[in-house]
Amino acid sequence: MTEKKVKDVAEYLEQGQLNELREIITGLDKASLDRLHRLMKDPHEFAIEISDLLPFSIRKLIEKGSIHSSDLLPFFEEIIQESIQINPQRLANILFPIMGPAIRKAVAEDIKKMLESLNQGLESGLSPSHIKWRFQALFSGKNYTEIMLSHAYVYHVKHLFLIHKESALLLHQIRDPQIPSIEADMVASMLSAISDFVKDSFQKANNESVETIKIGETNLWIEQGPSAIIAAVVDGNPPPSLRLDMQEAIEAVHYNHRNDLEKFDGDTAIFEHTEKFLKNCLQSEKKQKKAKPPYFALFLLLIVLGAAGYFGYQHIQAKSIRNQLISAFQNEPGYLISRTGWKNNQLTIQGARDELSKPAAALISESAINPDQVTVNFQSFISVDSVFVIRRANKLLNPPPTIRLSFKEGVLTISGKADASWITMTTQAYHKIWGVTALNWQLEEQQKPDLGWIISDIESYSFTFEFNDIIMTAEQKAEFDSLTTTALLLDDFNHEQNQKYILQIQSFTSNTGNITANRRVALTRAESFIGRLDEAGVPRELMETAVIFNEETANPGPLRGVRLRALKKKE
Repeated sequence: MTEKKVKDVAEYLEQGQLNELREIITGLDKASLDRLHRLMKDPHEFAIEISDLLPFSIRKLIEKGSIHSSDLLPFFEEIIQESIQINPQRLANILFPIMGPAIRKAVAEDIKKMLESLNQGLESGLSPSHIKWRFQALFSGKNYTEIMLSHAYVYHVKHLFLIHKESALLLHQIRDPQIPSIEADMVASMLSAISDFVKDSFQKANNESVETIKIGETNLWIEQGPSAIIAAVVDGNPPPSLRLDMQEAIEAVHYNHRNDLEKFDGDTAIFEHTEKFLKNCLQSEKKQKKAKPPYFALFLLLIVLGAAGYFGYQHIQAKSIRNQLISAFQNEPGYLISRTGWKNNQLTIQGARDELSKPAAALISESAINPDQVTVNFQSFISVDSVFVIRRANKLLNPPPTIRLSFKEGVLTISGKADASWITMTTQAYHKIWGVTALNWQLEEQQKPDLGWIISDIESYSFTFEFNDIIMTAEQKAEFDSLTTTALLLDDFNHEQNQKYILQIQSFTSNTGNITANRRVALTRAESFIGRLDEAGVPRELMETAVIFNEETANPGPLRGVRLRALKKKE
């Protein structure tokens, strides 16, 4: 085919036709070919593609026997070790669900041991010897725990130090949890200095070293290794077996950390794992105690129990006195107790009190409590108990000695003998006694009150309103309440005097302007008075209304006013 024909074919085939031809030849579309091209060119993409197949392939190889799990272990161990060196936190996060329960168990065991030690200290902490040790700690400057432990053990390994031999740097340390920490770096420097001093001063060979240093009652045992040494701070007289345990510990350290010791560059973190070798050397042996009756502790215990009993009795007695005072206020008439409290050695009582009740100071003085420990806060209220209603009645009415008062369900019963003037005054004033709604006369001589004042009292009231207004002011309401008290006695007056008086509510207006509107407003005022009096209990048949035009009467009233008249009912 000539070049011209090839060019013509290429021009003839469009892009879509080329794609179709490619798919026919390869069996793959353009996207699949592009993906295959990326996998061949990019190893990272290829690794991602086969990552899902590798675990399945390895499992199949193990099932067939082509490879064994032991063949893979070195590979995974190397990967894990490299991962820990690069990012130890990641492995810590992975192991957290496993390490958490293990740590909690270890902490629980440590707490258990601490409580056992604390119980043991408390069991003998009150003995004379322990009190002597406390004074010794006070004046010697030593810790009490150290002094107590020095008397409690035959020997006691308090501290263990792992020290790098060449650099004299502290690699790791452990100690008894009951013993306070010391400057471990200073101990390491001191040992290095002492070793150098011994070699230089006494011309000792390099393979000879200091094994024991004694400082008072404390021994410093040293065990040498090729690259590190172990130093133990020991109280008392340790057995030779401790030396053997220290030798085994230093050997274990060198066996497991030989490369780390030889290539030591100052990083001590890796030597934290040596604690499992060192802790075998953290030993102690307790002294055997002779069983003695704890007389001194029992004596102190009796004193403590006696003091607790005394203060407990005082507390119960004080609480009983407070409760008695609170009950006295609750049972005393005229008091309503809403809240009580005891805080900062102070009793607080809150509520309400009738002014006629027994004073609070008198109730407090009658109790056994210190008045300075009581704070009262009472609001005023009016009690409707019969005791206080009768007290108010006596205060207001001032009855003669021949009169006896009793009260029940709103009715004040008056029995005995009294003159007419007192009876009249009582009839006019009893409504001022809070809680009294009616009188019950039980006079021995059946004396009846003189009600002749009723007519004049009714006709003394008048009310004036603004234009087109029928609403009473507060002052007018007070006058109306007084009028109501008198109007309620009109029926009694009619029976006593054998009369037929009615209450006429006269509403005054003017016939100038709109007469119809004026009459309607005036009538509304009069009817509002009748409605109020009817609600108060005045019989409606004893009331009537009257609209009066001032221009048409010889006795005009206040314009837009209401006046009351007691008139005899026409037959």
